[in-house]
Amino acid sequence: MAKIRHNNIIDTVDSVLSVSKKKGIIHLHAEDQELSGQHLTLNGKKVLHFGTCGYLALEHHPAIKRGAIDAIERFGTQFPMSRTYVSNPLYNELEDLIKQLYGVPAVISKNCTLAHLTTIPSIIRQSDLVILDHQVHASVQEAVKKLLSQGVTVEMIRHNNLEMLEDRIKKQRSKYERIWYMADSVYSMYGDFAPLKEMIALAEKYEQLHLYVDDAHGASWAGKNGTGYAMSQMPEGLYHKMILTANLGKAFGACGGLSLFPNEEWYHKVNNFGGPLTFSVQIEPATLGAAIASAKIHLSDEIYGYQEELQKRIAYFNTRLQQTALPLVHACESPIFYIGTGTMDMGNHLVQALLHDGIYVNLATFPAVPAKNIGVRITISLSNSFEDIDVLVNKLEQHFEEALKASNQTHENIRKAFKMQPLPSLPATPQTALQNEITVKQFTTVSHINAAVWNKYLGHRGMFDWDGMRFLEESFKDNPGKENNWAFRYYTITDSQGVIILMTFAMVGLMKEDMFSQASISKAIEKERETNPYYLTTTGIVMGSLFTEGNHLYLDRKSPYWKEALKALMQELYKEQEKENASSILLRDLEAHDPEMHEFMVEQDFVKMDLPESCTVENLHWATEEEFRKTLSKKGRENFVQKIKRYETYYNVAVKSSLSTEELQHAISLFKNVKGNNHAINNFLFPEKLFQLLNENAAWEFIELYIKEEYTINKKPVAVAFCHKNASGVYSFMLVGMDYDYLLEYNIYRQTLYQVIKRANALGCSKINMGISATMEKKKVGATPYPKVGYYQAKDNFAMEMMGATFAIERE
Repeated sequence: MAKIRHNNIIDTVDSVLSVSKKKGIIHLHAEDQELSGQHLTLNGKKVLHFGTCGYLALEHHPAIKRGAIDAIERFGTQFPMSRTYVSNPLYNELEDLIKQLYGVPAVISKNCTLAHLTTIPSIIRQSDLVILDHQVHASVQEAVKKLLSQGVTVEMIRHNNLEMLEDRIKKQRSKYERIWYMADSVYSMYGDFAPLKEMIALAEKYEQLHLYVDDAHGASWAGKNGTGYAMSQMPEGLYHKMILTANLGKAFGACGGLSLFPNEEWYHKVNNFGGPLTFSVQIEPATLGAAIASAKIHLSDEIYGYQEELQKRIAYFNTRLQQTALPLVHACESPIFYIGTGTMDMGNHLVQALLHDGIYVNLATFPAVPAKNIGVRITISLSNSFEDIDVLVNKLEQHFEEALKASNQTHENIRKAFKMQPLPSLPATPQTALQNEITVKQFTTVSHINAAVWNKYLGHRGMFDWDGMRFLEESFKDNPGKENNWAFRYYTITDSQGVIILMTFAMVGLMKEDMFSQASISKAIEKERETNPYYLTTTGIVMGSLFTEGNHLYLDRKSPYWKEALKALMQELYKEQEKENASSILLRDLEAHDPEMHEFMVEQDFVKMDLPESCTVENLHWATEEEFRKTLSKKGRENFVQKIKRYETYYNVAVKSSLSTEELQHAISLFKNVKGNNHAINNFLFPEKLFQLLNENAAWEFIELYIKEEYTINKKPVAVAFCHKNASGVYSFMLVGMDYDYLLEYNIYRQTLYQVIKRANALGCSKINMGISATMEKKKVGATPYPKVGYYQAKDNFAMEMMGATFAIERE
């Protein structure tokens, strides 16, 4: 019944990156006639280049360039046929050199992404479990998605959290033949390392555990003969239960991906028929020639000189950063550095200012990093001189402070976002003039807000009028089960004249991570909840609540302070998040087509997510059935005749202000039927207390539909609509219960919709809130759907789960 539009992660990412693209800091084009690695020309300006992954600058090595040129002259620009039949002659030479470097058999792909797509589906079986580190590279995750169609179970754990990994192994080892943990050796954003030695120790402890490690960012600059960071942690060679992916691009100076195997069996399985390896084109001769030349350098002592020189620059940059207040998220020996900005707004300011002042660095955004952990990614290479690094640090310090002020960000907030220790020597950030123009008040009960004021700004919109909020406060307290106890927070923000700019409310409570996931995902997760009821649940903060429906935010967009007011609200929600240890904040039910609001929210690190449409009926100015029919579309009129009016004769309809104990229990059971059959919006079952109080509240009434005695012996209602009416003339169809034994034969749902509309019309209401989901059915009875979006932010990068993730995510 409840078919809703689910989030597409591509749309979400596009909406985030479009803001940075508009500001001219991504999707740029270098304008140089030749490149050295030290500089780029961007937007007509020569800038120092601190964004390369060519950490050893080998792409400019004369021998490697000569290798590429020689290969083209000997073998042409391509060898256009599948490797299943014939490989370019250069492959043999490269494979021999790789075997000398790593001491194990290797399959060579065009790049690391294709290496994952080649290897992972070839090795993993239905009897295996895959556990992903939640920061493992996107190319690994994409390859793993292919496994889902094969019935492979996939889970995620928090970054580098081996305690969680061991816990999952203990719980799952009896169910699976092998358990694969997939991680990066060097993570591409923060530059931190995987605990490889500890991972191997865990694999020794548990027979089922195998490791799949991506060393794309660890190759060449570390390890014996530049075999990479991962190999440097395994002095006796590749671990016998590990598949390692290495890179012939980035620091290696050519291009290609290596899949390295500890045994011949796995090597032959992938090499014989490894997906893209079989049907995609071969690596071009120029690239093979460059890789061969680079491999020869790696097999010589020359590579150690490059490694040593890079480590000097890395150490120097670390030393310089330690002399500043810049929030370096992770200090280590890798060439990747990450300076936190907290918000995308500040990140955009900082990167723009640096670019204008002659420095190019990368802005790191969602989904590469969590939405509230935006920052600047800086890479150090041999193309950067020590003098270049001095220039970078000096300009970073200058523009970082400027960006703080421009975005109303603070050192304290940034360090909190990254769980870093505060710097006590830093002065408090003074309030801006705009901040001094607004006053924020928070309340823990609506009783502390004047009822007339509340109803003027918010209460006229739906069941969350002043009395309705008192009803919810009472309904969701002192209940058994932590999911049925909500805390409510109310916010008013006024200008210096006391005029309200913003008013809203939020609930703090337990939420299911899959609330807006696809129904098939929720059904699978619900099976786990049969024995573990709080599986994949977390405390969240939601604007409005999980019961109410409609626009819960009053915001005076004509006020010059509206953006400042929204920022102030966010700061209050962050405080609440820290206090309640809530993992996420969801600002829900905002207008879908609001470019100005969208850009603002993205810059505050909130990710847009599609929400189910809200449906309303506002054309209630009719006195007869014929007049009602004229309000419908042509298809709606046909539906009315065939699916509603034709069946109305089967029903007796009763409107009741309250139900007997037996009637209420039956109504609740019908509601549970609907809840159990609808995973499109997957939340907890509401507490019994809510229904008891609803039955006693004069603002609520019940529309009961009975099948007439001549058609059935069932004397109980087959449908119950739980409806709220407020003093402003808004009628809200909040809940529905149905008997599924009669659902299709008697068109129960359509009839219920019509009876709700008839009742609201009889009461003289001006508007009906028809709820979310089942949009097509509601449109047929005259409802207008309004696309809604939410803006979501999480402490960790688990937003994908809320947006319809394909992986189950295990939480602490």
